[in-house]
Amino acid sequence: MTYGARGWILWTALGIMCVDSLISLLPVAVEYIVDLVRQRRIRLSENGDTQKVDSETETEDRLVPTDWVIFGVLSSIIIGTILVWLVFGNEGIKPWATALGFMLGTLLSIIG
Repeated sequence: MTYGARGWILWTALGIMCVDSLISLLPVAVEYIVDLVRQRRIRLSENGDTQKVDSETETEDRLVPTDWVIFGVLSSIIIGTILVWLVFGNEGIKPWATALGFMLGTLLSIIG
């Protein structure tokens, strides 16, 4: 699939899908950054009074701890990369390409 019309169609279509997903992710990222800036301004304007601005609908005791989420994501990427390397070998899919695929897949899965 690297040469000829099939390769051209494959890689062009894949590029279009990735760019479309990243462009769709842009409003989510901008909203997140605006919320962070707004919370910081509120905290700074209160002169040491720390009023928490919370947009979560769940109570704190029902949320999954952030440490668990980070550990789960990192261990999934590491274990997945090792398993792909064991199945396909170093000459099939390079470990760095698998790790990069996991990271891009994580970003693009937010849209889907």
